[in-house]
Amino acid sequence: MGTKGRGQGGGPREHRAGAEPARMNRRDFFKGALGVAGVVPAVSVLPKRSAMSGVGDRGAVTPGSAQPNQSVVIVGAGVAGLAAAGELRANGFDDVVVLEARDRDGGRVWTDTIGDGFPIDLGASWIQGIDGNPIAAIARENNIATHRTDWDNGVFHYHGVGEPARSARRAMRDFWRLAEANPERSFQSVREELLTNMTSEADRHYLDYMLTTEVENEYAADLGELSYRSVDGGGGFRGGDVVFPGGYGQIVDVLAMAHGRPIVLGQAVTEIDHSGSAIVVTTAGGATFEADRVVLTVPLGVLKDGFIAFRPQLPVRKRDAIAKLEMGVLNKAYLLFDDVFWDREVERLQYVSADGGQWAETISLYPYTGQPILAMLNSGTFGTRLERLSDREVLAQAVAALSNMYGDVPAPRDARITRWRSDPWAHGSYSYVPAGSSFAEHAELGEPVGDKLFFAGEATSEDYPATVHGAYLSGVRAARQIAVQTP
Repeated sequence: MGTKGRGQGGGPREHRAGAEPARMNRRDFFKGALGVAGVVPAVSVLPKRSAMSGVGDRGAVTPGSAQPNQSVVIVGAGVAGLAAAGELRANGFDDVVVLEARDRDGGRVWTDTIGDGFPIDLGASWIQGIDGNPIAAIARENNIATHRTDWDNGVFHYHGVGEPARSARRAMRDFWRLAEANPERSFQSVREELLTNMTSEADRHYLDYMLTTEVENEYAADLGELSYRSVDGGGGFRGGDVVFPGGYGQIVDVLAMAHGRPIVLGQAVTEIDHSGSAIVVTTAGGATFEADRVVLTVPLGVLKDGFIAFRPQLPVRKRDAIAKLEMGVLNKAYLLFDDVFWDREVERLQYVSADGGQWAETISLYPYTGQPILAMLNSGTFGTRLERLSDREVLAQAVAALSNMYGDVPAPRDARITRWRSDPWAHGSYSYVPAGSSFAEHAELGEPVGDKLFFAGEATSEDYPATVHGAYLSGVRAARQIAVQTP
């Protein structure tokens, strides 16, 4: 336990001890913790090559014996772009250029430091399901340390709302049953119906906490933007989730090494002219690159922003897919303290208050790294609203929430705050399917345009959207599509 006793710091606490169903991997609410039969991780980009087959993603192909005598430009040096570059190199393509708008590679995988150089992941943090997951295979092949996480290892703090009745523990089960019976209704509508049958304010606030942490923080979107139909898709891997004590950027380093060539940084692509025999890629600085093939791996948010002009414009079906998918927001506030004042052995600080799920979920990095670091999560509209505040204002809110849980808390020694919606090269954290759309839009977004333009990135994965492994597999898929089309 932490330094505070039960009931101190703003309200009673309780350890989560099996009162609710165990938290599953993303999107496994519907399918159980299933593995994807026949999926074998494609790790041909690894420096330590293994005999693997298949990539487990729609549109994937096995490279043939074509001569790789074509030039390729890859737009974006995130996981998808680096995976494509490494796979092309593994298949003998020598003329491959990777352009990146940022001054770093990795995209939405971004390991920064806090305090005296302690690594923290401002973007992706978890491998979601390690059995058969290609990212787990990369970590294992390259001796990158991981730490298993336990979503049920948490402690509840109730601030000004009282503890819910035992019957409220079944609220999420009732929510999913009602949502499944009305698959086109927004989750917000389902919530409102459930609330009409709840007379206890404590139970109502508890439901809001659960919906924030189990739905909104999972899909990076508000309840009103989602429906059962819109989230009932994709697959997952078994084996539980893990984090990287040394940072997810270690995976990026491996992929960049597999590419084997310098990435051209600071090159924001503004136009792709694929009207002629050669594709001309133009950057904001006026540089041009010619290629026979282009792999576009920029985030969905950049495509929706219209920053890149296409000559001729993309087909209607492709533009429709871009319009019908959305980009969600999940922001993090990392706080480094001089010492641990919270419950040392737990991984999740679960905050139930009357504030509609604000600051509801905090991850303690102490069990993984031994450092007194908290990662406080906020998604959707509230997560976006925080981006308009200064760092000082965000920290004041974060510390206030912690004080409601633990009483007077010290000021953090250092902090890092993300603003993914405001990021011009992402415009959000990861993609989601809004109510009224379907997972088929992910597949359409991933389809090539003729034999020139190829698309990759987590939003192009029908099987594993919004995941790093989905991005990786899509990059391998795009590279193999090019390999079989090369004369």
